[in-house]
Amino acid sequence: MSALVIKPLALGDVLRATGFTATLRQELPESRITFAVGDYAAPALANNPDIDEILPMGMLGTPRRYDAAQYVAFVRRIRQRGFDAAFVLDRSPAMALLPYFARIPYRIGLDSRQRGFPHTTRVPVDMEDNEVETYRRVALSAGLHPVDTACVFRPTRDDFAAARRLAEEFDLDSGGLRAVVAPGGGVNPGAVVVTKRWPAERFAAVADWLVDTYGARVCLVGTAPDSPSIAAMRRSMTQPAANLEGHTTFGQLGALIAGSDLFIGNDSASAQLALGVATPCVTLFTATEPWIYGTDSRRAVSVFTGSRDQGLGGPPPVDMVTAAVRELLSRPSDSNGASQE
Repeated sequence: MSALVIKPLALGDVLRATGFTATLRQELPESRITFAVGDYAAPALANNPDIDEILPMGMLGTPRRYDAAQYVAFVRRIRQRGFDAAFVLDRSPAMALLPYFARIPYRIGLDSRQRGFPHTTRVPVDMEDNEVETYRRVALSAGLHPVDTACVFRPTRDDFAAARRLAEEFDLDSGGLRAVVAPGGGVNPGAVVVTKRWPAERFAAVADWLVDTYGARVCLVGTAPDSPSIAAMRRSMTQPAANLEGHTTFGQLGALIAGSDLFIGNDSASAQLALGVATPCVTLFTATEPWIYGTDSRRAVSVFTGSRDQGLGGPPPVDMVTAAVRELLSRPSDSNGASQE
């Protein structure tokens, strides 16, 4: 069987969909799995063991960044491939119509507010449903048994080699614990939500506490849009930290996190990357709902105030985060992480 999975963006959202492709690979080991993804989010799937082919979508799926000609061209492209089934892990009616226009016979996907009308099997989804659980329901609707894995990322050997060079250059292994901290996030071609960022001075307080308590070597990571948060955090810190802003590709960042003992960051692609390589991960939720975007992974803790019934509260206090770190680091480790080449 040839199966097409459609999830155009963003990096974190696409990473959350890799648990679904792990299910496809386990349940349909002889199938050929193709993942259609936007160019920006494609690095989330690089070297994924459960995907046979990545089908670039360009800017397709990004609001106001593509036109009818690009859409029609992509429909023709997937129609020529003759896929047996399509799984649409996106709520957009435009994405739901792609396999319909391409005449793919079996079309399974999300149905939010009747926007999944082109699917032959519609999986009802509410705005408050957890994304990972929703993808597991898609699998169940197709008669597949979902795997427990929420996220999969496999850095390449070259990624691990680059991460080792960075560790040596920045002396990252001289402390008692290596902690990766990502105070940015919330920026991608489809949206800018910098309110997702926990206050930089609170990140600084946690980083200083890690150094004082665990003798940690803290490294700060991010890309150019994260620069203001990283700079503000560094100004507030009293302890040293290695600034790796802009020093890694996405895969190299995954390898760096895989070789670390702890990740702390906002609800972002970096946090999903930590989940994908099974590094203990503390995720801060300030503007997005953990009951929607969080995970049930035993290697992760979501920190937030408020509740599902009452909604999110204000930014979590520092002591909630330090308590989450203590609790997470006390959990026994497992062997399900990314192998370090």
